[in-house]
Amino acid sequence: MLKRKIVYIAVLNQGSIRAELSLFLHQLQDQEKYDVFISYPSDKPIAYNRNKIVQHFLSRPDFDYLMMIDGDIIPPDNILNLVDYQKDIMTPVLFAYQQSQVLPLGVMRRKEDGFYTPIDPKTETGLREVDANGTGCMIIRRDVLEKVKAPFLNEYDADGMKKTGLDFAFCRRAKKLGYKVWCHFGYICSHYTTIDLKEIYASLIKN
Repeated sequence: MLKRKIVYIAVLNQGSIRAELSLFLHQLQDQEKYDVFISYPSDKPIAYNRNKIVQHFLSRPDFDYLMMIDGDIIPPDNILNLVDYQKDIMTPVLFAYQQSQVLPLGVMRRKEDGFYTPIDPKTETGLREVDANGTGCMIIRRDVLEKVKAPFLNEYDADGMKKTGLDFAFCRRAKKLGYKVWCHFGYICSHYTTIDLKEIYASLIKN
C-alpha cells in the first residue's frame, strides 16, 4: 500500500486569522486524500518567517509538499486537488484591491523589459504555466525547496530600495534552475482586506 503524501500547511499570521480560514482548515483535515500537518508561524519580518517555515519543512523528510497560506486568504475547499498535478510551484488565483480596483494578485507574465504584468483571469482556463505567482496561497514541491537556497528574499537596488518582492524573486530563481510556475484558473481564493469605503464609492460614481 502506497504511503499518502504529506502536505505541510503553514498559515502565516500576525496573531490572528480569519474565522473563515479557521473553518476551512478544520474541514480540510476531514479530507482523506492527503495527510496534513498545520502550523501557525507568526515571526517577523516576513522573509525570515517564510524561510524559517522552509527550514522546518526540510527538517522533516516525510513532508512532500509545502503549502503557505496568509491569514487573510481563504482557499477553495478542494485546494489540495492541486497537489494531484505534482507540479513544481502552484497557486490558485488571488485578488487584491489596489488603486481603486480589484486586480489579480501575483499571477504574472514577464515582459521583454523584465517587468511583470498581471494576467486577466477571464482570458485563461485550467492549469497554465505563468512566470510568477504571489505567496498568499502557494504550493511547492519538496525538491524545489531543496535546490533553491534561502528561497524568500527581497531584491534591492543600489540605493537600498526594494525592486523585486520575495515572491517574484523566488519564482525567478526557481525558473533559472529549470523549475516551472503554474496557476490553475479554476481555483479562486477569497481575500479579505480593509478598504476605505470612500474609495469604493469614488470608483463606483466614476463608472
